[in-house]
Amino acid sequence: MKGPRIFLLLYGIAAFMDVIVPMLFPSLSQVRYLAKPALMLLLMAYVFVSKDVERKPTILLALFFAWLGDVFLMIPGSNPLYFQLGLGGFLIMQWIYIEMFKKQTNKVLSPVNGMTVLVAIYVIGLLSLLLPQMNLALAIPVVIYAISLGTMLWFASQRKSSVSLWNYQCILSGAILFVLSDSLLAINKFYHSFPGNSFWVMSTYILAQLLLTQGLVKLRS
Repeated sequence: MKGPRIFLLLYGIAAFMDVIVPMLFPSLSQVRYLAKPALMLLLMAYVFVSKDVERKPTILLALFFAWLGDVFLMIPGSNPLYFQLGLGGFLIMQWIYIEMFKKQTNKVLSPVNGMTVLVAIYVIGLLSLLLPQMNLALAIPVVIYAISLGTMLWFASQRKSSVSLWNYQCILSGAILFVLSDSLLAINKFYHSFPGNSFWVMSTYILAQLLLTQGLVKLRS
């Protein structure tokens, strides 16, 4: 196995170590502190060695801020600062993706369509669950984050006429899974804890980042 694919294989191994190993072998749960930070670094390596990638530095920058988000959210304890810094890392990542998706459309975008309604319902519904459970210091960044998350999904859904069907589905699926992962994380943290949270949050997140990265690397596929 040569070139970029070796890093995808290593990404799969790191994902297994982060999600499956702690579930099967709780005594080895500390392996996550090595596996989780490795995930985005391996995707960055995959992007770096891939050829003919449009806007490669921008993709790498987005993954770097995702890596920062991962690291800050891993820090144990109840200090809200680390959660806010983690949100900040992912927020910047989303803004970068929004800017890239916007430039990948070849038409004037209408701000109001069916997807706008769906995204608005999602954002309002999520915030109605979360905001009563948190103080103002967390509420403000969470509102900004939820709007940004919905915006990223909306722009991902507007690329259909500009790219191949495979690429459109790849990016849109990644965006949907990213929204699902973040929603599960927020609901578990602020509204209601549920069994298997870590598995579902990380499995959807890992697949989301893989699909988003693949779609951006193979933009013309």
